[in-house]
Amino acid sequence: MRLFRFLNFNLQTKTALYFAIGLLGVTLSSLFIIRYFFLVSLDELERMDAEAARKQASSVISMMVTSQEDHSYDWAMWDETHELLSGGDVDAYIERNLMAETLDALNLDLMVFMTLKGDVVTTLSRYEGDSHLDGWISELLTNQYVVGHIKAMNQTLDDKRVSKSGLVWLGDNIWSVSLTPVRNSEGTSASSGWMIWGQNLSARFPGDYSNILTGNNVIERLPESYVSTEDGHIHIDKSATTLTEWSELIGLSGQPIAALCTQIERTHYIKGSQLFKYLLAAFVAATTVISLITLLLFRKKVAIRFSDLEKNIEELFSTHQLERSESKSKDELDLLTHLLQALSSNTSTTQERLKDTLQKFEALYQSRNIAMVLVRDREIIDINQTALELLEYEKEDVLQHPLDLLCPDNEDQPECQVDIMYREFNRGKKHFEACVLTSKGEQVECTIETTLIQHEGEDAIMLAIQDQREKKLQEQLIETLSERDYLSELSNRKAIFDKANSFITSTPNQFSFIYISIPRLKVVSEVFGNQIFDDAIRYIASMFVNYLPQFQVGRISVHEFVVLIPDYKACEEAVHGTTRVLDELSSKKQILGVELDLSAQAAMLDPEITHEELDYLLQAAVYAVQNEASKESTLKIIKVGSEIFERAKLSSDICRELPNAIREQQIVAYYQPIVDTKTGEINGFEALARWLHPTLGIVSPGVFIPLAEQNNLEIELGESIIEQACQFIEKVNTQRGNANLRPVTVHVNLSSTHFYHTHLVKYLEEVTAQHQVQAGQLVVEMTESMLMGVETEVISRMEEIKSLGIQLALDDFGTGYSSFSTLCSFPLDIVKLDKSYIDQLDQNERAKILIRNIVKMAQELGLTTVAEGVETASQVRKLRNWNIEEIQGFYFYKPMPVEEAFVIAQR
Repeated sequence: MRLFRFLNFNLQTKTALYFAIGLLGVTLSSLFIIRYFFLVSLDELERMDAEAARKQASSVISMMVTSQEDHSYDWAMWDETHELLSGGDVDAYIERNLMAETLDALNLDLMVFMTLKGDVVTTLSRYEGDSHLDGWISELLTNQYVVGHIKAMNQTLDDKRVSKSGLVWLGDNIWSVSLTPVRNSEGTSASSGWMIWGQNLSARFPGDYSNILTGNNVIERLPESYVSTEDGHIHIDKSATTLTEWSELIGLSGQPIAALCTQIERTHYIKGSQLFKYLLAAFVAATTVISLITLLLFRKKVAIRFSDLEKNIEELFSTHQLERSESKSKDELDLLTHLLQALSSNTSTTQERLKDTLQKFEALYQSRNIAMVLVRDREIIDINQTALELLEYEKEDVLQHPLDLLCPDNEDQPECQVDIMYREFNRGKKHFEACVLTSKGEQVECTIETTLIQHEGEDAIMLAIQDQREKKLQEQLIETLSERDYLSELSNRKAIFDKANSFITSTPNQFSFIYISIPRLKVVSEVFGNQIFDDAIRYIASMFVNYLPQFQVGRISVHEFVVLIPDYKACEEAVHGTTRVLDELSSKKQILGVELDLSAQAAMLDPEITHEELDYLLQAAVYAVQNEASKESTLKIIKVGSEIFERAKLSSDICRELPNAIREQQIVAYYQPIVDTKTGEINGFEALARWLHPTLGIVSPGVFIPLAEQNNLEIELGESIIEQACQFIEKVNTQRGNANLRPVTVHVNLSSTHFYHTHLVKYLEEVTAQHQVQAGQLVVEMTESMLMGVETEVISRMEEIKSLGIQLALDDFGTGYSSFSTLCSFPLDIVKLDKSYIDQLDQNERAKILIRNIVKMAQELGLTTVAEGVETASQVRKLRNWNIEEIQGFYFYKPMPVEEAFVIAQR
């Protein structure tokens, strides 16, 4: 009896233990399997978050570099910057433009202005006084890729010179650097130098952008032994709390220069691990409790059944003559088989429910950044916390309510209507842009992704909602920074040019634009200060907004504006609005108490020519305003057709080629002999500039000399002709000396700008010494307009020139401001009578009297007289009778190349 009770007790105990161990094993196995796949999903999600954070940081750095390069064109294509690098007043430029506020406005830390020869004109830095500044600038200007780009660009044609930007290391700091060639605002001049901008990325990143960056970012220098990877990724580090991704940053060299380290917290992993710890503890506790209850039930409630079972087993043993041990073993296995079958059936049901629960869990709650709403039959049946926070609802206020509760009744957002969304969803569309309505009635712009799932055996739709408000604000900010002129809030130069170029590509000859120039704006800042200039710009911009609201208007330089007309049918409307703007600006305006003349001129492109390149179209408009405006009313808009366009294109081509033509000596000196009136012998020559163009032939000086003055090239041109003239003097007088002939003189013309240039005297001293020009052999011709300055300063400059052994001649005497006092007041050696008087000798008695008196006075003052433009024998006879010493004109010789002049000079 004791043995039976012992065996009975053991059977109950073993059954309870087996049940508890089996339940615990199945539960723990399921938990750990689920945990594995759940953590794998979390790991992938965290990798995606880290990749998104890295791409965001890389995009911010790329935007900083690109934006810096784009903005640099506003300064590089600015007349003041061009003049600065062309020898302008450095101190004035610094005072007007280079201030600490400039760096703040442009988000810069360093500005360097450098000539084409590599000379630094001036710099501006946020680190003035910092001991590292000189080292940074030196390292920047000697950086092989900075030097290499500038050298490569300087060796190319000017119109092929382009900007470049990228990252470089300066000391222990990484900088964003842009290199931009400097031209005038029309882009027609040769580049005068380079403008180098820099941002200290180490100081600005990520601190300035921490409010938009989702990860913790650090930029570190790559080791010299580093080898670049194909996809730019270096490696990923994981710890228990953080995930760190390393990727390459490409520098100015086009090679990896630094590593971007992006670190995010493993929030999902930490919370998931905690959740599973809680679940594990709960299941262990529950299993323990169930095991104890089972043990008690077996002991107290099921003992009789087990006794009956033992009796039945004994009967089976007896009936079937089975051994006890074997019968016992088979009965236990049989019972266990039935138990496992029941457990299997229960497990299948549990797995189906678990599958539904997991699918719902995966769809709704894995992402903390996306709002989720579960809809069945257009009724909200579930919603996650992120969605509640976005919509500002309590959960009970939206559950079991129709989806229309979240949709505003707005015809401008048809995708937000439930009927339309369902219809498009049934057609296969899964992504929508819409607005959802918060509990406070605020409309939130968002994107909605729809997914069909099974919920409790029925079809339901999971709506994944992403808030787009911050993205829209960022896009607006980027547009404002990249496409708007910060002062006028009109489109900037790049934006308006990009739009115009797109029209040229997509709809040539179907669009037009109006160019508007307000020339006096250029001096407002210099004369009245920046505040008045800024208010003037804002006032002008308001005129465009008032009268041309439907057109895109852009400010392309200090004083120039463009109105885009996307459809030629709207030209009349645009002309009407622009005419009203011109009318408003035609009268003087009071700006901050100062009366300003803001009168403007405008030209509209004929749509028939808008298939041409934008540069040529814009130059044609500028040409029309500068050269045709005087023929029209100031309020009339000049229409630029094919004829004006061709003239402007030729002028533009000449302007573009003029600097190279001077440097390559395509512009050469032709020499017109000056003869002795009595003997006819050659006393000297006048050096006259002629452009021997490779395709256009000889270009008239009447064409290229005004263009040289407009582009500040008259000094360079003048020095080129003086250099050639001195070479001619050296060679021709050497030959004449060998032939026992007296030396000849050579006259060269000097512009007003060149006469007042600070380095003129030094240059004349150097060039005459280099070519061994003797005293009296070089004659500098001046016009009377050049003598209209302060008399003492003019006389001082003339005396400096004469001290070098150079004679001074007054050219075109008798025109302009001519007066006899000029001959008395200034230290002249020669007077040249203007051709306009010589032409009248045969029919105008007054001209004869005037010339005779000029000659008489000049001779009494000891001045040599030269008659220009002599073309007839009658003129020669009269001039000889009046004792004029020298004659120059077509009657004797026309201007000739240097080779012919050498031959003529030997006679």
